[in-house]
Amino acid sequence: MKIKSFKNKWQLAILAVLFSASFYAQNKVEGVLLDHKKEPVPFTPVLLMTAIDTLKFDYTVTDNKGKFLFLPKQIGTYYIKVKAIGYKEFKSKEFNINNSNQETKVLDAIFLEENTTQLKEIVVVSKKPLFTQKVDRLVFNVENSLASQGGDALEALKSTPLLKVDDGSIAMIGKSGLNVLINGRPITLTGEALISYLGTISNDAISKIEIITTPPAKYAAEGNAGLINIILKNNPNVGWNGSLATSVTQRTNLSSRNTALFNYQTEKFSLTSNLLYSGTNMVAYEKDQNTFNDGFFSANRQDKVMKSNNLTPSINLNYKLNPKTDVTFLYEFNNSDFTSDDASKSLFYEKGNITNELQNKGFGEVRSDFNRIHSFLTKELDTIGTSVELGFQFLDNAIKNERNNNIIQNSTAAATQNFSLNNYKLGIANLDFNLPFKKVKWVTGAQYTFLDNKSDVRFFDIINSNPELNPALTNAFNYKENIWATYASAEMKLNEKWTIQAGLRYENTEYEGKSVGSTNTIKRNYGNFFPTFYSNYKYSEKADYSFKYSKRVNRPKLEQLNPFQWYINPFQYVEGNPLLQPSFTDNFEVTYSNNSNFSATIYHSITKDQVSYFAEFLEEGKVQRYSYYNILDVNQYGMYANYTFSKIKNLQMQLSGSYFWQETKSEKKDLLPSTDGSGSNVSINNSYKLGKNSLLQLNYAHNFPSFDGTFNTDSYGFLTLGYRTSFIDKKVTLGLTASTIISKKSEVAYSQGRINASINGQNEYDYQSVRLNMAYKFGNNKVKGSKTKSEVQETSRIK
Repeated sequence: MKIKSFKNKWQLAILAVLFSASFYAQNKVEGVLLDHKKEPVPFTPVLLMTAIDTLKFDYTVTDNKGKFLFLPKQIGTYYIKVKAIGYKEFKSKEFNINNSNQETKVLDAIFLEENTTQLKEIVVVSKKPLFTQKVDRLVFNVENSLASQGGDALEALKSTPLLKVDDGSIAMIGKSGLNVLINGRPITLTGEALISYLGTISNDAISKIEIITTPPAKYAAEGNAGLINIILKNNPNVGWNGSLATSVTQRTNLSSRNTALFNYQTEKFSLTSNLLYSGTNMVAYEKDQNTFNDGFFSANRQDKVMKSNNLTPSINLNYKLNPKTDVTFLYEFNNSDFTSDDASKSLFYEKGNITNELQNKGFGEVRSDFNRIHSFLTKELDTIGTSVELGFQFLDNAIKNERNNNIIQNSTAAATQNFSLNNYKLGIANLDFNLPFKKVKWVTGAQYTFLDNKSDVRFFDIINSNPELNPALTNAFNYKENIWATYASAEMKLNEKWTIQAGLRYENTEYEGKSVGSTNTIKRNYGNFFPTFYSNYKYSEKADYSFKYSKRVNRPKLEQLNPFQWYINPFQYVEGNPLLQPSFTDNFEVTYSNNSNFSATIYHSITKDQVSYFAEFLEEGKVQRYSYYNILDVNQYGMYANYTFSKIKNLQMQLSGSYFWQETKSEKKDLLPSTDGSGSNVSINNSYKLGKNSLLQLNYAHNFPSFDGTFNTDSYGFLTLGYRTSFIDKKVTLGLTASTIISKKSEVAYSQGRINASINGQNEYDYQSVRLNMAYKFGNNKVKGSKTKSEVQETSRIK
């Protein structure tokens, strides 16, 4: 019955597309508006004038690609007229419509000239505002950011409102996760590989960055995450280009990151290939002190040297079958090797006397081989944006984890060996329609996702230098998951002031998990609707107010469900919980923007049955058991704001800050008490232009004492000083950056309260660094890269 209903929905969608195509089978006048950089001029009024009577005209607005369409009902002589803010008035040559029906007139591209006013050697050029509020997103115009000029996509993101960017991660304020998109499609890379990839994209190739705090219905509902969409410039030039970049970072030890990029493009074919390699070497320590009400006390410290190597080659091919149809193929590989060479010591006290001492010399290694292939086809059905997209991709990720422990407990030596192999296979198929009818813009589609994971965990006792399998600590766990999804979203401009968008997504999830040799099987089958709603009120040209709402789901990750006990050492182990349920979050936001240099948002989120990870102390505190529970309901209120000051020549100052208050209600107060707390942070980024091609930056970010419902974190800050310059016609870029933590003992400190104990902890992860980077561009630097496209929101749960 479900299959029949599903097929009917597809038939209706296809009929809608066919109806739309037949509706436009009449006289057409098609064209496109471009600026002096050959970039589209979107959402701009265009007039179709009759030559014999200038009082008779037709009116339309260009789409997001700068394209426009008229449907003249009479034969005659016409011309195009465009009057747009920031551009000189345009009037085309006259042309004739001679056929009474079904004639298509494709006009040459219309290039608009910027409107410049020269007054006593001072030239005023119309510019886009630094950022603009749309109905469901904030748009950051990169070319107007001084800090971004001459850099790469990573530098641009550091200047983007609401984002926190460092050498190893990108995060969005107020969100538990973040997905990065290129031209509207998520990319699968994470961590170091993602950072390296963004370093290959020049700022010159970026048109704008969209900040989406509440994703629309088109995107998977997984995770309470935000999106950032990097829109690349639509460059029609042909030829080839490339770039080489390298950076070295000195912490305690030396690390490096190296990238190579090559682009080739003809009128119909484009190729982009990347080769990324990074090697990271960090020294760190973690320590904690646990005090129990009955007089028991423990102190733990682990010192470690962590090394990671990543190799990521990829190739992206795009071919235009005809002017309105193109097909893309992508292959991506990532090989990563992470090692941790560590030494730990734990002391256990009872009434002030040492009762137990544990030392461990360990070495762990995690190897991963990640493969992804993806192909998709896009077909435009007319010039106003009606299109269909069909895509499929397959991912295979094999992760091998080994750890050796040499343990001394009260002068008694022992050794163990852990081994695990996880093989994830993920497939995604999607079909999407864009249906821009006259008054309502519809987006609809469907997606199917399957996940197949096989994990094999083995534990060995080392006896007489020989590993012997411990069956009690050995486990094989198989997991399968299927998600069927369909969605529809509609956007309508009610009048000159109000624009609304509403969407609904339905996802049906079924999964099955089973330990090999066990008769118990974990099975779940549930379906949920995920509504989204946006409204935007344009109070004036410099004042927009918007409201956003979305519902999200956090499904348990694979390792959280497996009931196996993974031992870190004889006194610490991690155990999954097969009874975990998904948690759901409702997000509400209200935003004000002056469409220039200031925006402010207040938000509220409600999460039910949040998956929480924490330690239980067993055997009077001698053993720590880490596991996962659905025991917290979380209410959070917060606000964040961003302001950019650029009144002083060559200086741009960006100020941002955020504050949140959070209340957690625990269902099991004997494990974790109900709490409330707050936190805030501020940052100031200063960029000063030195001459024509050099930039000096001084940035500081400060985190005030905060409590997120589980941990109290002491205050700390990061200070960064940077210099960047380019030469040889901007083909070579050099940069030098120094960064340090500002905190007590140069470490991050935290605390946690329990029913019968309190925890205090500190960590230091090589927070001081100096980085030197260089990039070289060659070839025709105006060539863009191939299209990127992906629908892999689910990969965050398996990587």
